[in-house]
Amino acid sequence: MLFLIISNAIICILIGYNAAVMLQKGHPNTKQTLNLIINAVIPQSTIKFVSESIAYRIPIFDFTKIFKRRKNSLPINPIIEVPAQTASPEEDGLEQIMETLTTADVSDLLEIQEDDLSFMLPEQEIFDEDISEMLGEQSTESWLVNDKQVETSLLRLNTVMMKSGRFAAELDWRIRCLRGSIKKENIEQFVTELEDDCKNYLETQAAISQQMLERLDEFGELRYLAEEVDYANMEQSAQVETTLNNLNIIRQSTTDEAANRLLRELGSLRVARHRLRDLQDKTYISVVLYENRIDNIPQQLFIDEQLGIRSRIGLETTIHNLWQQKRQQTRQFTFALLDFVRFGEVNDEYGIIPADQILKVFGQSIEGKFDKSDLVGIYRGNCYLIVTQNIGLQKTITEIERIRQLCEKTRFVCKNINREIHLQLTCGIAEALGTQTQAEVFQCLEKALQAAKKAGKNRTFNFIHGPLNKPPEEVAAPNLVDKDDNPEMIIN
Repeated sequence: MLFLIISNAIICILIGYNAAVMLQKGHPNTKQTLNLIINAVIPQSTIKFVSESIAYRIPIFDFTKIFKRRKNSLPINPIIEVPAQTASPEEDGLEQIMETLTTADVSDLLEIQEDDLSFMLPEQEIFDEDISEMLGEQSTESWLVNDKQVETSLLRLNTVMMKSGRFAAELDWRIRCLRGSIKKENIEQFVTELEDDCKNYLETQAAISQQMLERLDEFGELRYLAEEVDYANMEQSAQVETTLNNLNIIRQSTTDEAANRLLRELGSLRVARHRLRDLQDKTYISVVLYENRIDNIPQQLFIDEQLGIRSRIGLETTIHNLWQQKRQQTRQFTFALLDFVRFGEVNDEYGIIPADQILKVFGQSIEGKFDKSDLVGIYRGNCYLIVTQNIGLQKTITEIERIRQLCEKTRFVCKNINREIHLQLTCGIAEALGTQTQAEVFQCLEKALQAAKKAGKNRTFNFIHGPLNKPPEEVAAPNLVDKDDNPEMIIN
């Protein structure tokens, strides 16, 4: 029994002693410690000993040390007054403490200081409800609002590249329009303009690329995508530098030879630019999905401004939202990729502007063949993506095969150059199962398209689901276009 009393006393002494020290009034003196020992040997509860020890120090405790704030936020040395008659710790130490705290005037502690809230305010997203005001015009140059989000660097690179691409397309067209009557002064002017554009591109691109490299860690698990973009960006820069080196040689060439070499240089820049843009779009949407900020994407990015149909960002964002709502479990989704055969040859032979016009006119005609609930857009390069809902696999296959056959018979008439262009499509189709993720559906779709290309292009292949992992099968469809039908599309 004596041992328990002594143990209890030691425990309570330590608790009381530490409480006094934690309340920052310093160590109790010898007399105060002796009083604690005397009180401790009296059989009482542990809570009572704690309350006694704290109450012993509370009348002169300075509460500003608990509510420590910035220097100018509170009056100097605020004092909390204690009732004049303080009951002994033996009677109601804990009750007195609670009463002291509840009756103290702490209204000044609750005052809202503007500078106190600055660290609590949420950081403004680069794309918020006022996006229309920030963007101003619908052009992509106005995306560059600030650099608070990691994907802004991707938009910056994309904007610089697209501005240079538009200039290259215009220069390509001007050279083609003068072929046969081009003069030496024309060549000098074209070379100077292209030289200036390349130098401006390299300078701006280098600064933005460096910013992106400094923020690679912010890409998290998607760092590998950012590194792919950086590698493609270096390839693009190397091509621009090669073009700059070749321009001096072009200046010394004859007019016809110089014009042809300029067109080849513009074509090489176009190839590198398309690969970089596809990677940028892929990385941008991946980063936004990874950071769960898909609602912050501005509507302007959902439409390809050159083609007037959905962009890859618009397509994947919409599909992501459908999958988040679990629509794939209640609806029949069928995906299709339609890729033009040897479209690069059209760019090389007829120019960038006619090729883009073909993509635009044909894409919009495809969009008109499907319901508004279906998705039609440009997925990458010269490849369209179509997603149908509720019409089923077989009907989707029929529609896609009809489009492929129609494209094969269509005469694309370019009025400005008085030429007819004939094109073909290679198509891959995959039905989305209710249990599949968005990524898994695209894997099946890509397999179907690759199988069609390996089989000789200008064909349609369907992905086969099943436990046996059967390869995609070719669609054997009858002639779905009238034999006498010879459709024509006018390209301005």
